[in-house]
Amino acid sequence: MSDDYDSDDTSARELWRIWRKRYPVDERAEERWGEGAVRISWFVGGEVFEAAPHAINLSDYDPETFLDSFTTPIDVTTGEPIQWTRLPVEDKLWNENRADKGGFIQEATGWKPSPLQPVFWPDQLAEACGLFIPTR
Repeated sequence: MSDDYDSDDTSARELWRIWRKRYPVDERAEERWGEGAVRISWFVGGEVFEAAPHAINLSDYDPETFLDSFTTPIDVTTGEPIQWTRLPVEDKLWNENRADKGGFIQEATGWKPSPLQPVFWPDQLAEACGLFIPTR
């Protein structure tokens, strides 16, 4: 959704309001995790861009993930397979220097999810940050 906006013209807080007005509910997530839940999509980035393995998928299809095409990467320090839940979550920002897809959420709230976290509750987050909460 942030693809339609420019960070020079629309602040992170304004984009949050637009997003919440346009998408007040995520019915698939709410069916599984309760009222107000919104899905988080996970991808492995870098030289490749694939769906992250071990993430919970709510789609009607079983997507191909990183491990369908590649083996588990090895930690260069330990020589052991990486632990997916210990990988860093990339900062997504929305400011005069960066306009990352979805970056308005972290920019407006100061929050980012834990690795492979399947959902979050934006109204709870908005209340803690003083951001717009849509009426249902």
